[in-house]
Amino acid sequence: MNWSIKRPFVPVTLAYVGGLLLAEFVSLPLLWLLGLAGAVALLALVWAGRRLMFLWPLIFLAGAANLTLHTAVRSPDDLRVILGQRTELAVLRGRLAETPYHRVYDQNAEPAHRTLAQIEVAAVKIKNQPWQPATGRVAISAAGILPDSYHAGQTVEVAGVLQPPRTPVAEGLFDYRAFLRHNGIYYQLQAFTAADWKIIPPAVPPPVADRFFGWAKNILRLDLPAEDEPLRLLWTMTLGWKSALTGEVAEPFMRSGTMHIFAISGLHIALIAGILVALLRVLRVPRGVCGFVVIPLIWFYTGVTGWQASAIRSTVMMTVVIAGWALRRPSDLLNSLAAAAGIILVWQPQQIFQASFQLSFFVVLSIALFSPVLEQVRQRWLQADPLVPEESRPRWQRWLKPVGGWLATGFTTSLAAWLGSIPLIAYYFHLFTPVSLLANLIVVPLSSLALASNLASLIVGGWWPGLAGLFNHSSWLWMLLMERVSEWAAWLPGGCFQIGTPSALSFAIYYTMLLAVMAGW
Repeated sequence: MNWSIKRPFVPVTLAYVGGLLLAEFVSLPLLWLLGLAGAVALLALVWAGRRLMFLWPLIFLAGAANLTLHTAVRSPDDLRVILGQRTELAVLRGRLAETPYHRVYDQNAEPAHRTLAQIEVAAVKIKNQPWQPATGRVAISAAGILPDSYHAGQTVEVAGVLQPPRTPVAEGLFDYRAFLRHNGIYYQLQAFTAADWKIIPPAVPPPVADRFFGWAKNILRLDLPAEDEPLRLLWTMTLGWKSALTGEVAEPFMRSGTMHIFAISGLHIALIAGILVALLRVLRVPRGVCGFVVIPLIWFYTGVTGWQASAIRSTVMMTVVIAGWALRRPSDLLNSLAAAAGIILVWQPQQIFQASFQLSFFVVLSIALFSPVLEQVRQRWLQADPLVPEESRPRWQRWLKPVGGWLATGFTTSLAAWLGSIPLIAYYFHLFTPVSLLANLIVVPLSSLALASNLASLIVGGWWPGLAGLFNHSSWLWMLLMERVSEWAAWLPGGCFQIGTPSALSFAIYYTMLLAVMAGW
């Protein structure tokens, strides 16, 4: 009971997640779930003395019903009814759900460009049959680069081969079909050339995110001599640009465990929120007004960078934290984390099965649970003799104490995050990266400096281009150092290992032992 009172969102979210897991692994009719949930709700209303007892099964059933509602076939026009598991030549008509982006691949030692997009289908034409209404989201892959006139919100027609996504060629490899299914996508279309695309009038203007991206790219390249790899990576880290991370560029960051700096995630949102709060507090703005100003600004940043799922998750989390701080409510990271997870999973329950969601929340959960324990160990090991007065210590000890404390705190935080994410990284990426402890200790501060410099450049770029250029040179230097550190760490002997996929039993044993050690059992 004390746990529920102190952290009320934790048991609620756990009960809801239990329902999501049930619906994922056990197929239950939606009407049955809704009927059972309605019966439990009615019992809770009638039987007032046992109302709390019925609350938990009601939340559990709500989770199962919500996931089933999002994944069930509810229309005869659903592509799953029309196409089934067939592969067909087809033409899709619908609205682009996102602005297409391109990736560069090596093909016969030559760069090959492919465009990736998603379309909300409104109609489909299979072979020579007439058009028929259709619903569903389809992932599109096409050769070449599309013109800028293709952007989110524009109605288009795309021709190609429509088929279910591929399955893994061997057990334990990346399951692209499951990845798309957990994003609500059950089919992919392979288009062959740009001629397979056609814009359907009327033309709509580009979304605000696209216009901001074009403006911000120009600001962040002011005074820089050329568009090189560090600049493109800065665009990726700050603006969420997806085209820069080719396989060759991304490999050192993957092997060194520093790839997370390129997702607009908690690090970005927390840094931006911290800078804004610090500026407002320097101006003596009250806490309540700070929250009222900062929360819309971080949501604006999330919107103009394309509403990426990782950014939305982090912004929801930061909104909960800032709102509690602004309202002077007692802060509890576990309770805030559970509240943010609950909000996201009510809105989009399939996210719980996505790697990025699991890694985001497990890392923060690990920091919340394990950092205090590791910090106690650190303080015990590094504690100076309490009988020696501070002024009697050697000068070099007094000078190094703040730096040493900062490094030790950063290391314990990195260790807590790494310990909590080891099985997930092994499962999704087949990597074990002990070198990430060292690499993140260097790269994360550098990424914070680069992001802060880019933010300053965007703030002053419109009215003081010369100062923006200085900030751009600063951020370019930090990114270059991040590249060099990641490349060095990626190829250290024993720094990274390729490993197999851990089993469910391995997950259970690892986390049970980790919790037991951290709890002192």
